[in-house]
Amino acid sequence: MKFAITRPQGKGEALATELAKSHLSALCTPVLKLCSVQASPQQLLSACDADILIFISQDAVLNFASQIQADGLSLPSTCQIFAVGTQTADTVSEYLSRRAKVPKRQDSEGLMALAELEEVQDLSVVIIKGRGGRTHIAKTLKARGARLSTCNVYERIAVQSSSDDWLDLWRAAKIDGIVVTSNAAVDAIFNTQEAANQAWLQTCMYVVVSERTAQHLKIQYKITDTQIVVSSGASNDALAQTIGDLISQQGNAMTEKQQETPASIPANEPQQVETQANNKTAKLSKTAVLALLIALTGVGAAGGVYVYNQQQIMQQSGQIAQLSAQNSQLLSQLQTAQSTLNGLQNQWQAQQESMTAQLQQQQQQVQQTLQQTLSQARQQVGGAVSSELRALARYAEFKAASERDYLGAVMVLKRLDGALSEESATDTLKLAINQDIAMLRALPKPSTEAVYMELAGLISQVDKLPLKTIDKPKERAVDSAELSRDISDWQANIIRSWQKIKADFLTIRQHDRPVIDPLLDAQEQQLIRAQLRSYLQQAQTAFLDQQASIFDQALSGAIATLKRYYRTNESASNMVLEQLQVLQRTEHPMAQSPQLATPTALKEWLQ
Repeated sequence: MKFAITRPQGKGEALATELAKSHLSALCTPVLKLCSVQASPQQLLSACDADILIFISQDAVLNFASQIQADGLSLPSTCQIFAVGTQTADTVSEYLSRRAKVPKRQDSEGLMALAELEEVQDLSVVIIKGRGGRTHIAKTLKARGARLSTCNVYERIAVQSSSDDWLDLWRAAKIDGIVVTSNAAVDAIFNTQEAANQAWLQTCMYVVVSERTAQHLKIQYKITDTQIVVSSGASNDALAQTIGDLISQQGNAMTEKQQETPASIPANEPQQVETQANNKTAKLSKTAVLALLIALTGVGAAGGVYVYNQQQIMQQSGQIAQLSAQNSQLLSQLQTAQSTLNGLQNQWQAQQESMTAQLQQQQQQVQQTLQQTLSQARQQVGGAVSSELRALARYAEFKAASERDYLGAVMVLKRLDGALSEESATDTLKLAINQDIAMLRALPKPSTEAVYMELAGLISQVDKLPLKTIDKPKERAVDSAELSRDISDWQANIIRSWQKIKADFLTIRQHDRPVIDPLLDAQEQQLIRAQLRSYLQQAQTAFLDQQASIFDQALSGAIATLKRYYRTNESASNMVLEQLQVLQRTEHPMAQSPQLATPTALKEWLQ
């Protein structure tokens, strides 16, 4: 048997070398090429902070190691690392200097059977893999309660848009078996529209590395179980061993079919042949003597024999002519049959092309119906998730635009980013989320608290500020009412006597200046203080509601009330007046509401 190896460039040659050691012929034809995919910084940080890392392939290790080294990141010592196969584990040891655990059965099912991955409730698990590929690991871990996310670091792309060139080469090289190591390689091989190539692929043997790929061949391309051999692993040694066993089995089967016992020749046959030859020689001598005697005595019968021979010749000539006519008739019939056969072949080819076109059309219709059904199913299943994502996006926008709670909006966006970890094709949406988070963190915090607290401090001093009132002057000192014993003071004694007499009936007090009672009574003073307090509280409310005109009017009313009814020449009132004037002169621009890119990106992703 001769095999075609479809592994990517640099990997199939090693397997071909292993097969050559066993004198087995192989043709290396890479059908896929591996392209690096740059993971986002958030994905790399999540991977470096994870509790468990799972590497699907060697290329996943190589691309991941180069990307974290370029960003200056490293894996913590507490992180557990798992690899699907031995070669992947060796690559982890070489490029990440860490030891990875490998299951005995080196595939997805074997990895999920490990005891260390049974209890992963609330553990952070990151799968490092190529774009697309296996889903069994992710579904199983998610069912076990893990906080799962994926990090795509490479992708497989078909080398050619059609597989016809490969298939023509393989058919010319008389390939019997094909080695495929992924579902993407299977799809690339079967990407042909020629019926002859499709029919040839149905006759080949296939060596695969996982039961998942075997099921893909059976379901998608109707390959039977007898044509598929599953290798014990993806390593070159395992594949070479599987191919060697397959060829041995095929050789034994052919030997059993072709082994037939030839007819035996008796041991005494040479003696019998020799004896018969001797007998014939003896008989021939006697017959010759007898024939000579008959010839001498039967010359008269020669004429009759000649006539008889001529009759036989004429009869044979008639038969030959009859046979020639029959041959001509058969030749004509053969030509007619050949023409009919050619017509039937043309009709068959036309019918086959028509059936192929109808089959392709039906396949397209089935695929469209399947896509519609899957889309409806995704919409039904993801309805709750979509509602949650929309609610988170709206809440983040409300926190940032209405409440100006930028830190709260950042927390909501992080929750939205975490909810997207289980979804696919979210790179654009996650980029918008990270940009909004960076923008909100860079925005300056509004000075609402400072202005509010300053006004609150002024309100607390309202009751302590002195109002404009006039204090009563001190009374003039009253002269003594005692009479003098000196006769020369008789006039003063008369005045003092008169004042004493008046004091018994009428009280008259004298001051150095006119006496004016306070301009405001207690109730009016209370109302004025309440008015000043009301202006300040109104200014507080207007500032919180971003009403600049009402804020300025409230400050103007407070300043006017302070100047009219309070003693601004005293330090307490003057300080309050100066603070109000500073607030009035200071511009307080109201920050525009930040525009988030996340709601628009989420809407496009959901569509």
